[in-house]
Amino acid sequence: MAHSCACHADQAQVLDVREMAPRLRHPKISEAFDALLPGGEFVLVNDEDPKPLLYQFRFERPGAFRWRCLEEGPEVWRVAIGKSLPPITAERTVGDVAHHYPGTQPLMKAMDINHCCGAQLTLAEAAAAAGVPLEALLEELNKLGAVPA
Repeated sequence: MAHSCACHADQAQVLDVREMAPRLRHPKISEAFDALLPGGEFVLVNDEDPKPLLYQFRFERPGAFRWRCLEEGPEVWRVAIGKSLPPITAERTVGDVAHHYPGTQPLMKAMDINHCCGAQLTLAEAAAAAGVPLEALLEELNKLGAVPA
């Protein structure tokens, strides 16, 4: 379902490399990854196991990507490849965090940090208003934010 920020989070692009020459595949996939905005992703469709690509990404882009297998052969492999979001910091707004890291919303609600009406507050401001230690909040948010929603 679409939402108003125009991030197109619900419309993952598809990169089908099955018809490409094998020597062109990794460069094309890297190009598609480099074009992603933080938090964006595309679905790679391949006719061979992309595990060598995963190893390449782990070596060249440690911590910068997300990898989620959607279909594992034997004829077609589909993998969602995404660009990691930066760490959650005190200067980020509550609304920005709630939007880009949806898995953090239950924690913010439990800590009385309103991600709807208080969305324009920075996390530092929201933590102070809720009487929550900022460092503890950031640590927990970053744990949750690292997990894809």
